[in-house]
Amino acid sequence: MLQLKRCFASATLAGLLALVSFSAVKAEKFAGEFFDLGAGARALALGGAVAAGPFDGTAAYWNPAGMNFLKKRSLAAMHSETFGSLLNQEFAAYVSPRNGNDESAFIRSVGVYGYYLGGDGINLTALDGSGRAIVTGEVTHGDFVLGLSVGARKGKFNFGLTLRPIYRDLGVRNGYGGSLDLGVIYQHDSHLRFALAMKDVTSGFINYSDGLTETINPTITPGFMYLRRHNEFTLRALASADLRFENRSVSAQYDTGDLSLDTHYGLEVAFKDALFGRVGSDVGDLTFGAGVSAESFTVDFALLLHESLDDSYRLSAGWSF
Repeated sequence: MLQLKRCFASATLAGLLALVSFSAVKAEKFAGEFFDLGAGARALALGGAVAAGPFDGTAAYWNPAGMNFLKKRSLAAMHSETFGSLLNQEFAAYVSPRNGNDESAFIRSVGVYGYYLGGDGINLTALDGSGRAIVTGEVTHGDFVLGLSVGARKGKFNFGLTLRPIYRDLGVRNGYGGSLDLGVIYQHDSHLRFALAMKDVTSGFINYSDGLTETINPTITPGFMYLRRHNEFTLRALASADLRFENRSVSAQYDTGDLSLDTHYGLEVAFKDALFGRVGSDVGDLTFGAGVSAESFTVDFALLLHESLDDSYRLSAGWSF
């Protein structure tokens, strides 16, 4: 157990050092916020605490190393109305295991996903002859991300990488960019799993049509999952935390200087791996949901309660074959 703690501590320290190094590059706070609304109703119901699992077709989004834990090819699709109808979010993904039961193989999975977040109702304004602001028109906005992922395994360690091309349409300007995510998962035994996910590890970027460039700060997310089975019931307890070095101050749960931390917790109870009940905490906001799995098909529903904004609803479906 001591060796396990040392390995995980070393990986966490390495990730933190990389993050601090990259964050020295000038980057805008919240530039990557449109990526962080999550994917999949199961994950949302669990408070987004799924860096170490449980994984489904959305694995490449949360931690590309998690794709290695899928035994079959998996399709996932999601629709979400976020903060009421303020934003519409769509997600679709495909993951394919590789090399079957060949434990000596290094490459174990590949995946691809598409992510969209957008809405309408952005008013364009101008000043009239008396200097008053008037509405001159209305435009829509949308963020599009394509994720291209690969997973590998060496012993008890799983690794993943996702390349993310980005397109943003803000109505009055648009931009293209890219980002890179990395993930590591250590499977200690059949009950305990540790993870380290790093988003925008090389500092993502977006170049806009008006010449401006936006840089996305890295985020490091350590997490774990504890699993226990009793007769026909399965219990999963999860926790993770997002660490950032961009001085988020009061917008974060906890902060000190440049360092901020947001927490995620989740609890899932499954009966015969067919009926699921879930509850969680996403940065202090209560989440809950349910799921049904019949043969190769799964349907999940989640609800996020928010103090200041309208509640968010999310529905997703999956197929394994």
